[in-house]
Amino acid sequence: MKKWYEQHYVNHRDWILENLELLHMSEQEALLVLMIDFLNANQMEITMDLLQKKTGLKKEDLDSVISLLCARNYLEIRASKKEVRFCLDGLFEVDIAKDANVLDSSIFDAFESEFGRPLSQKEMEKIGDWNRIYDRKLLLYALREASAYQKLSVGYIESILTNWKQKGYSVAEIEAGKGNES
Repeated sequence: MKKWYEQHYVNHRDWILENLELLHMSEQEALLVLMIDFLNANQMEITMDLLQKKTGLKKEDLDSVISLLCARNYLEIRASKKEVRFCLDGLFEVDIAKDANVLDSSIFDAFESEFGRPLSQKEMEKIGDWNRIYDRKLLLYALREASAYQKLSVGYIESILTNWKQKGYSVAEIEAGKGNES
């Protein structure tokens, strides 16, 4: 089974930026991590020269930052006969990732089950964004509300969530039936 950060709906750079203060990275470390993630996502060969060019870091600084990231187990450099891979899996496996509100695959399962079909990439990204903003229960209540009106679309669910947010409704108020006044 894939780990949470290997799911295709997970945006690594968003997660990194969202948790930057918890990762305790310097600006140079963050820049390098984001660049490595970008290059990996676009399946580009990573070389020291390319990293130097893209980040503007001097060779000594680049070496130092890479050493620090490796020492923290955020970065692993894997060399084979064919290539050198820069792997950031350790960054997503740190304790804060386990404690933080990482994307819960069951929320996607609930949406797919209710929609009666697999979610598109855009739908998964949108639900992933909501998962970081809204309480999980609130998302499920909005899904239930859309289902009750037989309007199962991400756009409709987003309008429900927006409406509830504008009215300042909490999960407890939705549970008490406040969000159903249409």
